[in-house]
Amino acid sequence: MMVRGVSINEMLNQSIQVLTKPGVETFERFERHGGQREATIYIMIASAISAAVALVFGLLNGIEVALVSAVLGFILPVVGFYIFVFLVYFIGKQQGGTGTQDEVFYTMALFVAPIQAVTGAVGAIPLLNCLALPATLALGIYQIYLGYLGARSSMNLDQNKAIITLVLAFIAQFIINVIIGVVFAAIFAALGVASGAIELN
Repeated sequence: MMVRGVSINEMLNQSIQVLTKPGVETFERFERHGGQREATIYIMIASAISAAVALVFGLLNGIEVALVSAVLGFILPVVGFYIFVFLVYFIGKQQGGTGTQDEVFYTMALFVAPIQAVTGAVGAIPLLNCLALPATLALGIYQIYLGYLGARSSMNLDQNKAIITLVLAFIAQFIINVIIGVVFAAIFAALGVASGAIELN
């Protein structure tokens, strides 16, 4: 399948290799097969899959909930991916990393996209999301390990610097996510007040 000149089948095959045979060497084999453009399209497709599932099951709670779930289910993973990758690249550079932005984007997309598609879709399905929680947590831990390998290979860092880069990137992303969450909460609260859904005493 080709999407805007990007072979999704080829990227999927590379993802399978990365997921089933994790290692710095595996990542390095593919890191120059694409760049930020290919990574973005891959992540957007993965997010679209989870957003579509969120839309379908969100209809159980009404069209408004379904639309909000679908929009957020698409936008948040893409934004989160961009924030994380830019942080890994920036912090990795401070640690003496020599990788390029394209290499980091492509490397990280190879494992983030398929995991996002699966966990996002499963997480949007009522009851199944609870039953699959142990598997989801296991995938989350595995994703951290893959992030470590991806940081080592794409930024050409040693073990300690890759760990430092990943930890600082996670901390910075958490802080940014909290700020974004507060902003969104304030916007929704303001919209609720404006529409009369929330009454101020």
